[in-house]
Amino acid sequence: MAFLELKNIGKIYVSEGTVAVGIRGVNLSFERGEFVAITGASGSGKSTLLNVISGMDTYEEGEMLVEGKPTSHYIQSDWEEYREKYISFIFQDYNIIESFTVLQNVELALMNIRNPIERRRRAIELLERVGLKSHLKQKGSRLSGGQKQRCVIARALAKDSPIILADEPTGNLDAQSSKEIVELLREVSKDKLLIVVTHDFDEVEAHATRHIRVFDGAVESDQKISETAQPVMDVPVEDTGKKSRDHVYDIRNGLRLGWASYLAKPKLTFFICFILFLGIIGSTYITGALDDAFALFGRFYMFTPSKGRVIISKYETADFTESELSELMKKYGAESYFQNDAILDAPAVLSKSVEFDRKRIGDTERVYENVYFGATTKHFGKPDAGRYPESDDDEVLLYVPLCYKGYFDGYLDGSVSKLEMQDRIIKIGTAVYDVVGVKYYIDNTKQAQIVMTDKAYRKLSAYVSANWNTFKDLKENTSIFYSSTSMIDSILHGNDKIYNQASLFFKNDRAARKAAKTIREDGYLACYSKQTYNPDILSVVERVMVGGLSFLLWIGAIAFLVFFVNLCTHRSLDVIKSDLTIFRSMGISVRVIKLSMFFRMYISIIPGMLITLIGMFVIYHLPDYNNMIRYLHWYEYLFVIIGILIITTWVTRKQIHRLFEESVKKTLKGGAEA
Repeated sequence: MAFLELKNIGKIYVSEGTVAVGIRGVNLSFERGEFVAITGASGSGKSTLLNVISGMDTYEEGEMLVEGKPTSHYIQSDWEEYREKYISFIFQDYNIIESFTVLQNVELALMNIRNPIERRRRAIELLERVGLKSHLKQKGSRLSGGQKQRCVIARALAKDSPIILADEPTGNLDAQSSKEIVELLREVSKDKLLIVVTHDFDEVEAHATRHIRVFDGAVESDQKISETAQPVMDVPVEDTGKKSRDHVYDIRNGLRLGWASYLAKPKLTFFICFILFLGIIGSTYITGALDDAFALFGRFYMFTPSKGRVIISKYETADFTESELSELMKKYGAESYFQNDAILDAPAVLSKSVEFDRKRIGDTERVYENVYFGATTKHFGKPDAGRYPESDDDEVLLYVPLCYKGYFDGYLDGSVSKLEMQDRIIKIGTAVYDVVGVKYYIDNTKQAQIVMTDKAYRKLSAYVSANWNTFKDLKENTSIFYSSTSMIDSILHGNDKIYNQASLFFKNDRAARKAAKTIREDGYLACYSKQTYNPDILSVVERVMVGGLSFLLWIGAIAFLVFFVNLCTHRSLDVIKSDLTIFRSMGISVRVIKLSMFFRMYISIIPGMLITLIGMFVIYHLPDYNNMIRYLHWYEYLFVIIGILIITTWVTRKQIHRLFEESVKKTLKGGAEA
């Protein structure tokens, strides 16, 4: 059984309505250890024959058998695997990876060696064998023609495949270099099938064991010159097919190749990183600017959601006493209670805004800002200026976003005029509170807080409860509640009855939900704080109009970014396409090549992510720029990053499809099949 056999092989090219015969009726068989020289005039079909044998081109007629196994049924993935298993190719124009070093070029073919030290040792040994040990760190682009060919030969040997194909390996070399290359080829391939296409048989005559002449696409003559120098037992090639492949090791090789490709072309890498950075920073800014887009999917809560909170009320217009709440807390297993708790559901303290005079020393323009506050007794760490309140009657500390820092510069240390100080007091109803301290935070989406003493807070809470109705539209035997934050509900439903409320706090939401049901069964009104309700049509329309428009703008902006990133990175494929095709011609695993493309793009995202995160960190910590962009939380950044990863994956998949939809030969020839 012949090692490689061609039976009546024919190759036809069809281009723009014309048909050209590449080869026809080729019948040849080859054995290991042969040095076969194929000659013929230009256009005779000798290179086509080599491309068919290598699997870089398909055939339309006949059958090619490898170790007795037919290949006519092969699809592209089978040919990729065939090249990986059997073929090493040496091209006339070298096809060296010019952006890789000599050592990297050879190590590409040694990916099957798992130990990196052993892989490096083997590569150096092969380069020493071809006379390039002194050029290990030199990039391929800086080698002479003879040195490039030697490097490619070392790369072919490193792969250790049973078939070495050389297409005009001396075509671009001087006479002396040609002689050295032919001698080297014969020396290093005595136990392999070596097929050389050449225009000058005299160059290889001294070493060839067989001479095949091709004319007009057919074999004109097949002459045996000498016996095979070293007959070799017909040992089957070890099966390294898909079933036995180590996927983890493929991932490691893909990462290694992707990293090498990332470093090999600095200018291209910078361009791709910059494009992806624009995509990341653009997505971040758009997400921050159009936050209403995500409000479209928000829920309509009856009350301000709070962990473990149950809001309770009586059917009669009477407040809960401290003793009643204490008994209810024990009865239902609550951990604490809050009397007169309407303040917890007010969108701001009595919906009143506080006007700050933004005038600074030396400024001439007066600008007023409305800041909506909640109220709390919680301390937020050491104040940035002043102190926490001590008086129960007239002192507060303001917990506000950093962007308002300019409003308070000099205020607490007395360097601001008395007139300006009058603009910086807080009025709640008829009560006036002095600001005795300020604490800043960078999250400009978080509601500002007025920090009070516990006694002042409860006093304010009672005041709020007296002026706000939190339970509305209540009917017997129903558990539908509406929050007091909208006075429209009472008006729409004609409900004039007022109910006073309090809150019980349980260990968790599950316990609160269960307790609310039990409390209702005992004759009280009770509602779990995260209970949703069906809003009136006006509320729905408002949210759909505002949120829907923002969402459409967000989708449109992201779509533009996708188009922009895809366009720019798509063009970049032309720069690396030749390198990737050489990887394919070398027989590097398709999986490894694809993984390397993904890893290369994913690695390119990292600089943009880091620059964006650092930039946002700096902006949020600068008072004058804190509100330049809405503060994004970690989950929003995660959303942006996942989105960019999805876009990058999609773009890379398109690149891979574009690369692998063509045959290796067509890609190497710039798209021409003939």
